[in-house]
Amino acid sequence: MSSGTTAQDGAWQQREKAEEARYIHQKEQEQFAAIREQMERSKESVPNQDKDFEGGFGGQEDLEDRYATTSGDH
Repeated sequence: MSSGTTAQDGAWQQREKAEEARYIHQKEQEQFAAIREQMERSKESVPNQDKDFEGGFGGQEDLEDRYATTSGDH
């Protein structure tokens, strides 16, 4: 084959694309593994806190509803 015809060879193109796809897949798997490892480390580093607060509305439980006794015509 002369110069430039290799890029037009269908079999060569398929092999090249397959190699690129394999490389991309390998890099993605490495990135996913690094992310999983980082997430595991962050889970371990966060202390397990007991919730020392009650659920509710952000401390607004004691606020008075001004319109609770009206007929709804504001």
